Amino acid sequence: MIAPELLIAFLAQLGVISLALTICSIVRDRVSGDLTLTRQVASGMLFGSTAAILMQMPGELINGFRFDLRIVPLAVVGLISGPVGAAAAAGLATVARFWIGGAGTVLGIAGIWIACGVSIAGYHFAKRGYNSTPNVVAFSTLNAGVALLILFLLPASVRGALVDGHLYAALLLLNFGGTLIATFFIRIDVLRRKNAQLNELHKQIVSALPDALNVKDLEGRFLLANPATAKLMGAYDAASMIGKSDFDYYSARDASQFWEQEQAFLRNPQPVVLEQQFERDGNVIWLNTVKAPYFDEAGALKGIVSHTANISIQKALQAELISTQVLLETAMTEMADGLAMFDWEGRLIVWNRRYLEFFPYVDEMTCKGCTLPELLTAGVLRGDIKIPDDSSPLTWVQEEVERSQAAEQSELMLSGGRWVSKTTRALADGGWVTLYADISDKRAAARQLESLANRDGLTDLLNRRSFDRQLEGAFEAAKRASHEFSLLMIDVDYFKAYNDTYGHPAGDEVLRQVAAVLQSGCRIPADIVARYGGEEFAVILPGTSEDAAHAIALRLLAAVRMLEIPHVASPKGRVTMSIGLASMDHTIGDCHQLLTWCDEALYAAKAAGRDKLRASQARPAVNMGQARVQQPRASDLSMA
Repeated sequence: MIAPELLIAFLAQLGVISLALTICSIVRDRVSGDLTLTRQVASGMLFGSTAAILMQMPGELINGFRFDLRIVPLAVVGLISGPVGAAAAAGLATVARFWIGGAGTVLGIAGIWIACGVSIAGYHFAKRGYNSTPNVVAFSTLNAGVALLILFLLPASVRGALVDGHLYAALLLLNFGGTLIATFFIRIDVLRRKNAQLNELHKQIVSALPDALNVKDLEGRFLLANPATAKLMGAYDAASMIGKSDFDYYSARDASQFWEQEQAFLRNPQPVVLEQQFERDGNVIWLNTVKAPYFDEAGALKGIVSHTANISIQKALQAELISTQVLLETAMTEMADGLAMFDWEGRLIVWNRRYLEFFPYVDEMTCKGCTLPELLTAGVLRGDIKIPDDSSPLTWVQEEVERSQAAEQSELMLSGGRWVSKTTRALADGGWVTLYADISDKRAAARQLESLANRDGLTDLLNRRSFDRQLEGAFEAAKRASHEFSLLMIDVDYFKAYNDTYGHPAGDEVLRQVAAVLQSGCRIPADIVARYGGEEFAVILPGTSEDAAHAIALRLLAAVRMLEIPHVASPKGRVTMSIGLASMDHTIGDCHQLLTWCDEALYAAKAAGRDKLRASQARPAVNMGQARVQQPRASDLSMA
């Protein structure tokens, strides 16, 4: 059993050690930053001085043998200041032991440096993470072993007295207990400092949050708030909000609404997201709030943790976006053009009403996700989209898809004779958007302009410009295919005299009647009738031999005479016409040569007295009676 005097000495020495540990803890709290070399040496000097003081207040176990707890501060200093601090403490303690002197000086110094070794070993073990309670007990046991080692180095008489009285157990126990208490103090202090640093970090994070973060008790009073909360609620600072509630910052109506929401949350304390709003200075402030329960260590509900973000700007942008979307949808719906948007896979994702009007076979309920080939194929098979006669549906659809993907413009012919132009623009994601514009009126106007440009305004026949183009094309086609080809040049006889006698309006009417006769007497649309100029006409007869052309010319001459249009200025007494004929043979090089021959034949017919037919080669003339019984093969034919 430990004597009371010995216990008192132990407690006194333990108090000195505790004081040294406390001083070290306070200094470390006040001085921030890394543990520099100077700080390590200073810490070692503190614990070395503690060991020196302990040497001056020993407890006596037996006569001639006193003990102290010097090895405790020398062992634990390494846990605080590392090897440098341990060496500094051992050095100072060595000087102090020399100064005290006595028979046990060498043995005491040996114990000091053995404790230093234990201190350095403890530092390295702690650095590797051996900080658990069993590790602390093992370290304390190891340091108590220093006292046991010194016991074996004592003189035999002293050692025998300690063993016989079982006082060595008290020596070991006191050193073990002192080391254990000091080590736990250091361990707790380290944890306290880490927690303080962590709390400070959390405090800085909470303070730096742009969103409001606060904690309320069950009565709605603030227990904690960050600066963002104070700013949101219009408080002077976060500290001034502690103990206050929403009623101190919001209107009674808004605060009551928030209170009711919190009470509903407390009845079912599960994390929830709320969208809140309140008025301030005539403006509506929108909040997005996340509420979570706050429990104490016993699991009892103590309050509410709220994380609130001001989403007024987002709400304004959202309202603006919705307004823009409505405006865009209205514009898309009312726009005159059809619109269709396809994604990178070629699937329809957006369309408007006009698009469905252009393509009525597209089902609005099921068309989303359909590919362009599917939509085009359905239109072609149903007859809503007309394709060229020389194209197969599969080929045309494939080419049209390729044109869309390449953003090429094209035109589609729809049922009912409508035409739409297709303009495509590629999108950055690989898709494309296509606009469909109704160009039916535009094409009709173009056809009308083309008709005005290619047709004679008086007779509605092809004009000279169109005749030249048609003649050249038809001639070259006949020449390539080795087909027969003939041409008629026609002139109304004494037409100038008719105009002078009856007037130009009457002359115009004559030209219209002659034009009608020519069209009715030809094979439309194979034969081409044109007004060549003034009172001259021309008839292109593709696939017609010279004999067949003679027959046609005779019918035309007869048909004009049968009009019985009076013409007192003509020797014939009525309106007649003269015709020149030329047919293609292997000697003709081009259509201009054929036209020259035909014109020469017409000149010959007029020179022969008019109301006659002349071919480009001389033939015996026949009268009308002969024409009825003989084939019109002569080149000099007339109407008697």
